[in-house]
Amino acid sequence: MSTPTIGMKTSNDPLERLDQIRHLIENRSTSELERRTRKLLVADLAELIEGLSRSEAAFLFKTLAQAQKAMVFGAISNTKQNYIIRSLDISTAARLLAETPRSERHLFLKHMPRVRMRRLLEEMTAEERTEWQRYTEDELGHWASPDVFVAQPDWTVQGTIQALKARTPDQEVVFYVYIVDGENRLLDRLSIQRIATEEPETQLTALMDHETAMLSASDPLDVVFDRFETRNAESMPVVDAEQRLVGLIHADDVMHLRQDRLAQEWQRSGGMSVTDVPYLESSIWDQLVKRGGWLALLFVGEMLTATVMTSYEAELEQAVVLALFLPLILSSGGNSGSQSSTLIIRALALREFQLRDWPIIFRRELITGVTLGVFLGLIALARILFWDYLGWADYTEHGKFNAFDVSLAVTVGVMGIVAWGNLIGSLLPLGLRALKLDPAAISAPFLATFVDVTGLILYFSFASAVLDV
Repeated sequence: MSTPTIGMKTSNDPLERLDQIRHLIENRSTSELERRTRKLLVADLAELIEGLSRSEAAFLFKTLAQAQKAMVFGAISNTKQNYIIRSLDISTAARLLAETPRSERHLFLKHMPRVRMRRLLEEMTAEERTEWQRYTEDELGHWASPDVFVAQPDWTVQGTIQALKARTPDQEVVFYVYIVDGENRLLDRLSIQRIATEEPETQLTALMDHETAMLSASDPLDVVFDRFETRNAESMPVVDAEQRLVGLIHADDVMHLRQDRLAQEWQRSGGMSVTDVPYLESSIWDQLVKRGGWLALLFVGEMLTATVMTSYEAELEQAVVLALFLPLILSSGGNSGSQSSTLIIRALALREFQLRDWPIIFRRELITGVTLGVFLGLIALARILFWDYLGWADYTEHGKFNAFDVSLAVTVGVMGIVAWGNLIGSLLPLGLRALKLDPAAISAPFLATFVDVTGLILYFSFASAVLDV
């Protein structure tokens, strides 16, 4: 069914056309959608697709001209990419990925479920598969785009500009010309602006200064993040061990990779395995696998609290009132540890200090932990005495201990476990970083479990000393 367009308000802003596009999709007006999207820029089409639901986005994508699809696909979010690619048969999806810029294709395949990714790779050429598998996902070479405009040192300005004109519209926009020798070793790079201001007969070698910043294909992503942030770069060349040009890495690709890294760290901090499939597209079985293992491990860890309490069974028999404050004690230690670890992990990520600064951090966190422990301990002391004074609770343990003795034992326990949680939360990330492991692996549940078990020992030890049980 076609939909009349007479009287429809037009606009130059794609988002203002969103309702009209939705109306055309609802009525399956394919020809009208093709006409309206034919002259839109890639950025405009990507913005439209992001504003639509997944099913609407998939329908609109299928109406795009073939020349638009690859560029638009590379510009939209991973969630929309996944839904669109799932709506296509494998051979069509593989063709689409083959035409998508490599850096975007790599980012997409990284999020693709492993089984489907293997099927897509099987549909690609042997050269594309080799290119994909040449570097690991933790190495920069895996993400570098091969679409680089290269030139020889003896090229003239006029010849370089003519070669630029021969590039097709679907290739990357060129800001720099990369000068390589006969074996593709990177010699220098020149900006288009610099070249355009020189005489046509000037050779590129006369413009070179051999001072080009570059990245190694084997560089870990953390190094790439730091270099881009330090240099505020738009793009940087990537070379192999022999200085041969592998490709380019762009700032937007670095931003996407950084977002992926942060998403992984958030998942680890929540106590689950990393999942790279959008939530609504992941199966319940996948959720069970990703979360069940961690929950089982944490559950076993929490079982140690029962073991610790069994060791202090005699003390509990003499002062059952101590058990009333276990939730208060344990939550205080876990909360202080989570706060401390979050601050330290963030500071490590931003390189606000070096590992050699650990004595300073230890002293600061010890002072902070003791101060916070005293503060919370005084609140606990006031609460117990006030409740006892008003008769809202009886903490006298049948005359064996008075309310002040109980409140003092709890107060000392709170002070100790808060200070302990603070120290553990700050030192564990530093220890993992010293071992070249990811500090984000210290999830909040794992930290809380560890502090719970060790905190129980502190609490009962302090209470035994105060109450002499």
